[in-house]
Amino acid sequence: MSINNYDLNRDVINTEVLSKTNYEITSATAAQERNINSFVMEATSTGFLVNAKGTTTSTPLSAAFRNISNYFFSSSAANRIPVAQNNVATTGISRVITVGRTTVDDAILSGSVTGTFSFGTQANKVIVDQPEQSISGAVGRKGNLVERASLLDPDIPLNVVGTVFYDTGTMVFHGGSQSRETNFLIDSASGFVFGPGATAGNVAINNISFISLNMLKRSVFFTRAFNQEFNYSNNPTAIANASLGSISSNLTGNPTSFITTVGLYNSDNELLAVAKTAPPVKKDFDTEKVFAVRLQY
Repeated sequence: MSINNYDLNRDVINTEVLSKTNYEITSATAAQERNINSFVMEATSTGFLVNAKGTTTSTPLSAAFRNISNYFFSSSAANRIPVAQNNVATTGISRVITVGRTTVDDAILSGSVTGTFSFGTQANKVIVDQPEQSISGAVGRKGNLVERASLLDPDIPLNVVGTVFYDTGTMVFHGGSQSRETNFLIDSASGFVFGPGATAGNVAINNISFISLNMLKRSVFFTRAFNQEFNYSNNPTAIANASLGSISSNLTGNPTSFITTVGLYNSDNELLAVAKTAPPVKKDFDTEKVFAVRLQY
């Protein structure tokens, strides 16, 4: 085995490839398939929960509330979070949609979220995201969830109903307007389920769409075997005298090796990656070889 050092400016190329995937969820089954969950969270839960499949359980929601309150809002009061439209008043109830990492990949694309909701018998309330211009906290990129009609009509006050956290795929609906019939803070018994149309006494997610981002990083390491290098076998059978390190005489005249493996090591001589050649590559003193080792992560 021989070791060559890389010149990072000459021998290594780093690139990034961004891929996007469109999702539209229109039913509880589709949500379940994509590991997307919806639930009501309360600071003082009485054991009410409706998940994405519409199943009621007795799991308390206060633990979920405290987790979201402290992690996303850095709330000093574990049983309260700010109301979305003013951030002065607080609430002990909200509704949440979480997108699993297998679906969200690296993040939700800002500006791509659109959802249609029903509040009781009031249907077709469209909510979209409005990204922040800069990152303002440790939770990464986020944006407001707002009623689309209030963005399009200057006569309607901006109706902010929640917050989307793009990097984690979390949407927290912690606001709304009673006069606009978009109140996500109504009693937990109204639930929060995926399904078509409007249901009396229920908050329904008729559909929600977004674009997920997947960032692939690729590196190419150009590994060079110059004419004076890598011409002898590493096979133990080539050693004639282990104590002297001499090789068999029949390999000294015009030695030829066959390169089968390229290993990448860090500065501490720790093996990080292994590449195999197919087929083995013949190497002798009359030839030089260049291997392009491609890593994707």
